[in-house]
Amino acid sequence: MEYLKYRNVNIILFDKDVSQETINKNAENLNIAQLNLSDFNERMGTNYDLICKFTNENTRFFLKQELRYPENTNTIASQINWLLMWKREISDRVYFKIFFNDIAREFEEINRYDSPYVQKDNVYYKMVDDFKRKYTDYAPLGFLSEDDEKYIKEEINKKFLQKIN
Repeated sequence: MEYLKYRNVNIILFDKDVSQETINKNAENLNIAQLNLSDFNERMGTNYDLICKFTNENTRFFLKQELRYPENTNTIASQINWLLMWKREISDRVYFKIFFNDIAREFEEINRYDSPYVQKDNVYYKMVDDFKRKYTDYAPLGFLSEDDEKYIKEEINKKFLQKIN
């Protein structure tokens, strides 16, 4: 399978039979995916690339490095897919709640260690470090208003980051 490159850094790849018209039609979503992939790679010190597949000319992203089709659950690819769905439905603020619930699930892993009866080990400290790198001063990029970005950053700090030792 051959691919076309969308950008040079943090590459998004396409099947060779994808028309330029389809790519152009999805330019906004591709730019959002690129921004969030680059931000994630920079924060986490990773170098992931995405594969973009089109269904009815709509984008769907998968990690090139983890070819567990059809879904790469709990990866930057699945997060970008979710962000693009959120973007389409942004008029409904319920997505903020869903967004924070997703972060809360990640935080739950850390929170299990928050007991005087559980010894904190290297796994715990790595989870905390990764969580802080991922979510400190974080908001999805490319489609939120400045006020929404600020709100998200403040809520992540208040609900999660301030509670980590």
